[in-house]
Amino acid sequence: MGRITIPTSGCAASNRGIMEKILEIQRRFFRKEKNQFLHAVEEKLTEYGYEWERKSFGKIVKSVNLETKCDRPEFIFIAHYDTGAIVPFWLSWLSKLLGVNSIASTAAIVILMLILSKTSAYWHVISYLYIIFRVSFLSFLIPNKKNLDDNTSGVIALLELAKRCKENGINRAKFIFVDNEEWGLFGSRAHAKYFKRERLISPRCKIISIDCVGGRGEIPLIICNGKSEYAEFFQKEIQKEFELCESVRMALPFSDNYSFRGYGALNISFVNRAKIPVGYYISNIHSSKDSEINLAKIEKLTDVLTDAVKNIKLNRRQTNSCPLQQTSGGPVDGPPLEL
Repeated sequence: MGRITIPTSGCAASNRGIMEKILEIQRRFFRKEKNQFLHAVEEKLTEYGYEWERKSFGKIVKSVNLETKCDRPEFIFIAHYDTGAIVPFWLSWLSKLLGVNSIASTAAIVILMLILSKTSAYWHVISYLYIIFRVSFLSFLIPNKKNLDDNTSGVIALLELAKRCKENGINRAKFIFVDNEEWGLFGSRAHAKYFKRERLISPRCKIISIDCVGGRGEIPLIICNGKSEYAEFFQKEIQKEFELCESVRMALPFSDNYSFRGYGALNISFVNRAKIPVGYYISNIHSSKDSEINLAKIEKLTDVLTDAVKNIKLNRRQTNSCPLQQTSGGPVDGPPLEL
C-alpha cells in the first residue's frame, strides 16, 4: 500500500479502522471502483450523523458527486475522489523545474519543435523526438494505482473536518466529494451550475477545495482563480500553525475551486518550490511513487480549518449583537468587519 504515517495519539490514531478502509481503494478510475469508494465514505458520513445524497450529472461524461445535506450553507468544502492516469516522466521533470508554468512551457516546446522540424538542418532528429514526445502521452491511458496524496488525502481531510464540525456544532457546512476532476473538473463544474441554476447558495458562501494535502509537500499553498475576500484570512490562520503559507492567483484551473471562482473559492494544497522559484509543484502525483500519506499533517490542517470556521462564526455573532453607536460630533463606531 505504501508508507502511511499515522500518529500514535489523537483523532487519526483512534480512527485507524476508518483510514484503513478508505485507504484500501486507492484506484478510483472505473465506475465500479468509484462506487465502492463512495460506499465507504457514505458509511463514515452516516456514522458522523450526516444525511447525504448522490447527484449524477452529464451524459457523455457521467459524474457522480456525493454531498451532505445542508440548506443554505455558509461553508462548502470540496475534495475530488476520482483518480487519474500516469503522466509522462518528462512532464513530471518539467513540473519540478517550472512548476505552475509547465503547461505554457509544454505548449511552447511543442510549437518550437514543429517550427524547427520544418526549418532546421536537423529536422529528422527533431521529428523523431517529436514522435517520442507524442507516444509518451499514451501513458494517460494507464490508470494510476497509487493515489494516496492525489487525492485520498483530500477525502480524508474532508471526512475529518466533517466530524469536527459536527462535534463543534457547526451545522451550516456542506461537504462535497466530486467526480472527474482529473478529466477536466466535470463533476465540480456541473455542481456549480446546479447550485447557480437552483439558487441554492449565497454569494457570500465560503468555498474551499482541498487537494493533495498529505504527501511530501512542505509549503501550504492557497490558490485562487479570482478575487477572494476570505483567502487572506485562511492564509493567516494556516500560517499560525504551519509557520508558512503562501498564496497565488492563477488564470488556469488547478483544482475544483476553479469551478466556483465566482464565489471567491480557494484551494489548499501542500507543494514544493520549483527549481525556477516563481513556480510550485506537487511531488510524485500521477505516478507509482504516490504511495505515502501523512495523516498527522492532515489532522493538523483540519484543526486549523475547524478553528478558522469557529472564529468566523464567533465574529459574526459579535457583529450581530453589537449595535451601531453614534458618538457626538464624531464618526459612527461600528462592530468589527464581518468576514
